[in-house]
Amino acid sequence: MDQWSLLSRLQTLAYQVIPQWDDFSLNFPENVLLEAQARLVAMAASVLNERCRQAFKATVTDRLAMIRLAQPFGYTLAGATAAQVSGTFYLPNSAVATKKVILPEGTRLASGDARFQLLAALEILVGANASASTTLENSETHVESSASDDSANMVLPLSVENVIEDSIEVLASDGAYSRYLDPGVDSKPIKSFIEVGPDTKAFVPMTDASGRAYVYFGNSINGKIPTGTIQITYKTGGGEAGRVAAAAAWQVLDAIYDEDGNLVTVLFQNPTASTAGYDQTSVAEARVRAPLALRTLERCVNEEDLEYVARLTGGIARAAAVTSDQPNTGVSEDEAYLYCVAYGAPYSDSGYYPPATPTAAQLSSIAAMIDTETGTYPHIMGTAVTALPAIFRDITVKVKIYKSSGYTAATVKANIVQSLQKFFAVADDERAPTEIDFGYKLLDANGDPDYKIAWSKVLNVINDTAGVREISFVGDNLLLNDIRMSVVLSAAEFPRLSEITVYDMDNSGVAI
Repeated sequence: MDQWSLLSRLQTLAYQVIPQWDDFSLNFPENVLLEAQARLVAMAASVLNERCRQAFKATVTDRLAMIRLAQPFGYTLAGATAAQVSGTFYLPNSAVATKKVILPEGTRLASGDARFQLLAALEILVGANASASTTLENSETHVESSASDDSANMVLPLSVENVIEDSIEVLASDGAYSRYLDPGVDSKPIKSFIEVGPDTKAFVPMTDASGRAYVYFGNSINGKIPTGTIQITYKTGGGEAGRVAAAAAWQVLDAIYDEDGNLVTVLFQNPTASTAGYDQTSVAEARVRAPLALRTLERCVNEEDLEYVARLTGGIARAAAVTSDQPNTGVSEDEAYLYCVAYGAPYSDSGYYPPATPTAAQLSSIAAMIDTETGTYPHIMGTAVTALPAIFRDITVKVKIYKSSGYTAATVKANIVQSLQKFFAVADDERAPTEIDFGYKLLDANGDPDYKIAWSKVLNVINDTAGVREISFVGDNLLLNDIRMSVVLSAAEFPRLSEITVYDMDNSGVAI
């Protein structure tokens, strides 16, 4: 029942108990109590309905709810990572330093809207124009302190959003607390306090969709309760918005001084682009990946296991483990090539993600995770697994169209480009996977590999675009890679949208 149905029944009940109570207008304070009860019950029902809905992965929209639902499956939603960029500080106009210039750790810089900080202090020496090469990170450091209330299952929310989850460090009066099972060495993060004992100084962070982090502590049975003052150091920033191109424009935000305390003007230059920062795992991604964790219980036995583990690496959107089972791949028995696709920079108009080549660091991370002896998800012995960048097949599109009334040629071309970008994207704007995939994962009606980017699907995508009245009926009305037919991929190839040419048949077939 809604609030007003509840109120009507309360009024009927009140009249039955007290017949003299027949005026239910707000002239009488007692009626406010009835309305308050109806409102509170309605709110409680709404909360219960929402919690019930959030109990199912197919409908969950709250990130914290998804984290809790995924924990029993052994799946963890990854936090955001911060882009890093290498470069040098230098003095303007080719000047040389007459006094040593001090650049403290944490010096803040900006490139557009992205904020960076210097990770390690450095200097411009006397007689030099520039510093040694250094690294900036797309992050800002924060420190918060609070007093422990000595309660079980204590939760401390951090006050600043866009937290980089891996950066959280906790120091209480009784010592440092860690989010890892074996602090001080490369170790797996604690997913649940069930994994630890009463004396383990542990915490578990959870980050909501806005990047607001909550730091959870134990109950003295599973995980120690911190005592005294709790100091939490963490970084904010990161994500895809922090990526910068080579030779970006920079502004040094903090004052810089020489060793005598004189103010000095310094500039920064980066000859290469930043490493890619990535947004935290979205709920849409987790809906797809969390159930796969049931198949991969800390070891890789088959192709699906390898593909799942590869996609645990930040920035990896798709993976395909190609073996001798796929024809014409050149892969020998007891060998697997694990081809990986990264998220490219999202399209500015739609937010969809194009496929991109993974970095060497990403491939190394995957190789380390599946290492037979030391990996957290070791693959079976006797099989050689190699993590490789995807083999891309570029797809060119040429199409002849007639425009709808009220649309300019430029607008129709832009709409077609956006539609094709979405069709060939590796993930949508919430990073949920699209249907585009490696050749042997494109299936026919019987579930067998089809290997095709269907010509008719591309035709339908363009024909359904806003501003397209119809596609020409001539024989070369739509060409994929200059041929009027579907594109057949090899088993290990991944399609990538390339050049798009649109011909305006309302204007004698002129290319837009």
